[in-house]
Amino acid sequence: MFFNKKGQDDKPEVVFLDTEVYSCSDDVCNGWMRKDFASDDLKCPLCGNETTAEMRELPEIL
Repeated sequence: MFFNKKGQDDKPEVVFLDTEVYSCSDDVCNGWMRKDFASDDLKCPLCGNETTAEMRELPEIL
């Protein structure tokens, strides 16, 4: 049998950053969006309710 370990060591390290997001204010909805990708009206992308700003630790987008 042959085992190849070449691809396992080449994975890039995941970097987590504190990111500002807009989270849905409705308790039932889990909708949120990054500030960089937020719509102009700041409505929840899933249910259309108002959103509130908060910080989350998310992976860096390359």
